[in-house]
Order: sequence, then C-alpha cells, then structure tokens
Amino acid sequence: MFQNTKYNDFVSLGDISQISNGNSDVKDASMSNDGSLYPFFDRSDEIKFLPEYLFDKEAIIYPGEGSEFYPRYYNGKFALHQRCYAIYDISTDFIPRYLYHYCKTQNSYFVRNAVGSTVASLRIDTFKRLKIPAIPTHHQESLVMFLDKIEAKIECNRTILKKYEEQKKYLLSTLFK
Repeated sequence: MFQNTKYNDFVSLGDISQISNGNSDVKDASMSNDGSLYPFFDRSDEIKFLPEYLFDKEAIIYPGEGSEFYPRYYNGKFALHQRCYAIYDISTDFIPRYLYHYCKTQNSYFVRNAVGSTVASLRIDTFKRLKIPAIPTHHQESLVMFLDKIEAKIECNRTILKKYEEQKKYLLSTLFK
C-alpha cells in the first residue's frame, strides 16, 4: 500500500483501526491478583484486576478523562473502565507499537481536543480524526526497535533512581539517630 508513499502522507486513525471504550467500573476492581484475574485499565497509573476480560487483543489504551492523555501498550486479555479507550484491530500496514510510540507524542492534540468544563474528557471522534504518518513498515520497524530500546533504558533508569532514593532515605535515617 505505501510503496509510493511520501513521508508527508497521513491517514486517520479511525480509518486504520477499531476504537472503543470499556464497560467495567472501578468499584468492581481488585488491587491484587491471585493469578486468576485480568488486568483492568482505568485513568490511573496503577493496574487493577477483574475476574472478566472485555478484550483479547493487541491494543493501545488511553484514559478517557484527566489532564494528560498518554497511552499504554498491551497485548492479551484485559478489561477497560467505561471512560477508557482501546485502539485495536490495527491495519497490517501499521505496526501497533509504531502507533503506540507515535501516540505518545500526541498529548497536546488530545488536551486541545478534550471536552468538558470540570474534567477534560476525550471522545471517540477525537481518536478517529488523529492523523498518523503513513510510512513503510520497514521504517516503522526500525523506529519501533530504536524507541523500544530507549523506553527500556528509561525504565531501567527509573528502577535505579528508585533504589538510590531508598538508599538515601536509609542513610539519612541512620545519620540522624
């Protein structure tokens, strides 16, 4: 499809994927998993769990409310809050992780297009209108490989930082005894 595509060609997200919201409520979720529960995504950073799943897909998951709109990537069985959205069944012309990384750069688009006076909310039409750069899949693969490595390094550095903070806290507590 993209053999003659120029790098300034864009497609609408709604034309290359399915987008829907969840149907589960946070009050039914558990904070711990005994192994029999499925991940439940809402607008918080913490993953909760439910006994049922709504999707068994590779998906990009977005909170539907808040002040910032950053995606998550997930592949498998999961449930979604009523105010969360999943982007799934992505065209074979697009690598899902490419869309995930691209969507991570689009917070300002989502903030600008959110509606509501007290809590900013996203609508499915906002997702459908998002323009995605249509580049050949071999370029997408290269970008994904590079960006996945950077993301892994960032996560590793976060873990190291957390350990340093714990060590500092311990040292300060022993210093002032």
